[in-house]
Amino acid sequence: MTWALAGLVVALTMLVVVQVLRTATDHANASAAGYVPAALTALAVLLVVFAVGALIRRFELDLSRWFAWLIGLVSFAFAFVPWILLTTGHANVAAMLYRGLRIPQGIERFWDLALVMRSIDCSAVGVDVFAPHNGCLQDPAIYGPGMLWLKYVPFGLFSFSNVLWLGVLMMLASSLASVWLARESTGVGQVVLFIAALGAPWLLLLERGNIDAVLIWVAVIAVIVVRRWPTLWSWSAVAALIWLVGTWKYYPFAMGILLVPVLWIRRGWIVLAAFVLASVGFVLLTWTNFRFSMQSNTNMTEIGDYVVLGRAPVVARMIGSVFPSPGIQVGDLLIAALALAALGWGVLIGLGVAAQRSARSMHLAMLASAGSAMFLASVLVGGFGWAYKAAFLLLCVPLVSWVVLQLGRSSAFAGVVTLALIAICSIVVWNTLLASIAGIIAAAFAAGMSVVLLLARDRTAPPVVASVAR
Repeated sequence: MTWALAGLVVALTMLVVVQVLRTATDHANASAAGYVPAALTALAVLLVVFAVGALIRRFELDLSRWFAWLIGLVSFAFAFVPWILLTTGHANVAAMLYRGLRIPQGIERFWDLALVMRSIDCSAVGVDVFAPHNGCLQDPAIYGPGMLWLKYVPFGLFSFSNVLWLGVLMMLASSLASVWLARESTGVGQVVLFIAALGAPWLLLLERGNIDAVLIWVAVIAVIVVRRWPTLWSWSAVAALIWLVGTWKYYPFAMGILLVPVLWIRRGWIVLAAFVLASVGFVLLTWTNFRFSMQSNTNMTEIGDYVVLGRAPVVARMIGSVFPSPGIQVGDLLIAALALAALGWGVLIGLGVAAQRSARSMHLAMLASAGSAMFLASVLVGGFGWAYKAAFLLLCVPLVSWVVLQLGRSSAFAGVVTLALIAICSIVVWNTLLASIAGIIAAAFAAGMSVVLLLARDRTAPPVVASVAR
């Protein structure tokens, strides 16, 4: 059954690519000819990934414990050096580095962070930053209302005047997070993280100072906290932190899936129920802003092959009829079917490795569930995301690299293929079709496997659960 679902994933992947290739027959589509080379490349790369994975029976790689720190050093250096060159007046050299790394340089340093800080400053003086033509921002703020709560932090810490040093601190914190993820991964997973540290999506995240980096920190902090202090209070604090970042961008609410293990703690259901109610309540109370924030992603969709991920741009490249229901296309259902097949594949692998479930695997599953949920919420459900959304998949690497060593050939194939797809999504910015398909398959697989491990209550009770249950 596991191999059958894997075969279904391969078949649906090929069908998606073929649908894009068929646009060459659509003479009414002026962009069709440009899609064919990208589709042929995607077809070749994906076939190689699946073929090589099928030939691997076991994959084990031992690396020095210092390799994790090398990943963090590379991450910080490749983000910081172009920035410091730009800051010190060497704009031409910095621009060449950005072009060489295939990073679209922002119109100002830490562009995304600067937009957030300007919104906070405007709100602090009484401006409605969500109103069009508000006189303070060029465009209405696209973040959730919770972002503006940062204006109450003392000493004006979160202000546009502090953008530069806040951005550098974000570079450093994100690089340290990559070190921690590497230390939690096996050798092959560390190689993927090293590749990602050199990739445009990760470096774009750091160059823009985008708030998505904070979401990765939150997932890492959540695991560190509940592993070190396995109490109901620690889980409550984690739930509150996830809820807070959800009020910033909404789709981080999906990260609440990592709270599932709290159900095995006495009265733990209260924490999960409170989180769900608080999240749903916030969305309903801010429904107008929620719709605007979600719609802004659709409005920004570009179907050029550069720094874009998502279901919408992939479907835009397909040939196919539109259903009577407005906005629903055959391509949307095809991508949904591919994601469901990959999800089922992950569930079967998760059921197979559930017997090896331990406290460590549960914590790795928490990371993977958070990363995959946020990726799917924005790229698959929302339909669009800039390339830095691929950074969410790095949270899946520790668990997937662990799975490679568990069952034998079936888990080795699944793990190696998924890691390869994460690596592709983490470096490819010039082929939206390839990067999006790779990311959706990897995220759906990791989601299915991680949720099974979170729900599979171990009769021996892992230490993190047993110490609380007593």
